[in-house]
Amino acid sequence: MPPRSRVALLTVVVVLAAVQPTLAGTAPTDGSRSVGDVGPTVGAAIERHPSGAGATADALRSVRADTVHERGHTGTGVSVGVIGQGFETEDALEPHTAGWRQVGDGPRSTAHDTAVAEVVSETAPDANLYLAGIGRTPTPAEYAAAVEWLTARGVDIIVDSGSYFPSVAADERRITAAAERASDRGVVFVTSAGNYANRHWAGPGTAEGWVAFDDGDAANALADGQRLRGRVTVRLRWRSAADYDLYLYRRLPNGDDPVVAKSVADEASPGPSIEGIDVAVPAGRYYVAVYADDGVTDPDRVQVFAARHELEHTTARGSMLAPATSDRVVAVGAAADGERLDYSSLSATGAVDLTAPADARTRADPDLTGTSAAAPYVAGTAALVTAAGGDPSPARVESILERTAAGEGETVDALAAVEAATAAGAGPAAVSDASDGGSAGPTISTDGTATLVDVSTGPEDDERRVTDATTDATGADSVDRAARNVTRPAGDGERADEERRTDEGRDGTARDDARENGADERNGDAGADRNTERDGRDRGTESTDGERRDDTSDRRDGAR
Repeated sequence: MPPRSRVALLTVVVVLAAVQPTLAGTAPTDGSRSVGDVGPTVGAAIERHPSGAGATADALRSVRADTVHERGHTGTGVSVGVIGQGFETEDALEPHTAGWRQVGDGPRSTAHDTAVAEVVSETAPDANLYLAGIGRTPTPAEYAAAVEWLTARGVDIIVDSGSYFPSVAADERRITAAAERASDRGVVFVTSAGNYANRHWAGPGTAEGWVAFDDGDAANALADGQRLRGRVTVRLRWRSAADYDLYLYRRLPNGDDPVVAKSVADEASPGPSIEGIDVAVPAGRYYVAVYADDGVTDPDRVQVFAARHELEHTTARGSMLAPATSDRVVAVGAAADGERLDYSSLSATGAVDLTAPADARTRADPDLTGTSAAAPYVAGTAALVTAAGGDPSPARVESILERTAAGEGETVDALAAVEAATAAGAGPAAVSDASDGGSAGPTISTDGTATLVDVSTGPEDDERRVTDATTDATGADSVDRAARNVTRPAGDGERADEERRTDEGRDGTARDDARENGADERNGDAGADRNTERDGRDRGTESTDGERRDDTSDRRDGAR
């Protein structure tokens, strides 16, 4: 009987060490492939959910950012860095973009991350954007290089609407460390919590045999047991001195279910361990199973993540991934009507730092939803608070955002946050609107709600996967910008008009206060996939950075 049968922990027939475990006579070795055969086992997913009613304007009203704009707070003098697969800087982003750099390989699509940047610019219209593209196959070194490039540009806030599924535990630590270094240097680091509450399971391991997901069920069906085809990405994680193996089965009518992919590395070690499967499958019904070669029965949790498909047995707690798992970043969940949406990931304690509207309609992507949409609303609000509060510290910004959040869902409230920043004496008083007569002290909204969205599984092309390559990120595609005029910040909250001069071949070192009127040129593949894998491929090194900087807006090292 295959592992999907609902009986108390199934009896396991262990044959030989060289043969994978079988269940009640099933012989899954036929046609199966080792993990080395099924492709890279690392990755990240950034997925969307089909949108319901609502648009970015509605979301801005729901968090009261429109009122903040009317009172004169628009993020002037603040810089926001955006990390994504890649960006299209023409049209909507062109007036706001101070500089951009493409690290690593090219993106499959720029729509998702361009839309994220658009949401930031709509929430904080006068903030300056620096865009760091990490491509579709970023390594930890490339991710760190993107973060470093942004901090070197003097950004006040970084937002990354991505989650990462490395195949090596050390890579997860490297991604988290990059975000934490930015925080240590005075940057508010905002990231999406992830859309994996329904794609994650956690529970105790077992000493030997098949791990039971729920009520003795040793199988965890993908896509609610419905037929699926295409990419399947699964990760198995644990943090004890044990050795677990990960299997992907195809369900057949006769019950003789074959293994189509497996990850069976010898992972017995005292630290965190990961097994991973990434494989393209034909149409069929599939499920995941976990086998303990040398497990433990202590309460340390075994975790299963399915990047692209919902699981039959799920655990919302602990469904966040790096870098959202760090307590030094702001993890943003997806909300509607003031409540967290059920697919939105949670920390191990069942919380997120903030939630925000899960819906945005932009020029680049008219259907950006989920925590990918929520994170840039919070980043834009952080820019409003930073500008209004006279450059408060990151800890101060985060504290203001969290204590002024509205409702049980802790949805960001831009108006309450800006009023709190100014009322605390951290900066200039808020500009009052004539009909309002001004405001005195923070006001916490009781109706700052997000737009309701219809949630379902997102398309598979919204994934960013990460390779465990160790080569340094020296390659970067970027743009040489033509000289043109623009108003740029010359200091803390002040703007100065300068003429930008760009020297051909210089790596983004030209000073500029010019906002270009022409199209940006990017040396890279504009048609690559966000479903990225850390495959260690060589990166090109011939490029220049495209950025606009003035002489007085370089990064202040250390906390503000």
